Amino acid sequence: MRYGLLVTLLLALGAGVAAAQEEETILPEGEGRSETFAYCTVCHGTAIIRRSRFTRPQWDALMDWMSDRHGMNPLEGEFRETIVGYLATHFGPAQAPARARNPFLN
Repeated sequence: MRYGLLVTLLLALGAGVAAAQEEETILPEGEGRSETFAYCTVCHGTAIIRRSRFTRPQWDALMDWMSDRHGMNPLEGEFRETIVGYLATHFGPAQAPARARNPFLN
């Protein structure tokens, strides 16, 4: 049990270090980039964002899921709209490079 806790702690610390080394410029320019980077990288790096390809409703639902399941502070109002809008615009299904699209979903 101690070993598992130690491994979990080390992985969490490593993820925090990786996120701390990233810069906002790793995300595409656009309205909401600063807000998205600042809010999301508190808990995880941008890699998970950059590889995700969700629709606007899916990004919106994900905000509730992260609040409910992982204790993220709820996003509300204009701030939520800004972040969800940014994510949907830059990391939606249509923005996936051809090589990243799932051939089984086409």
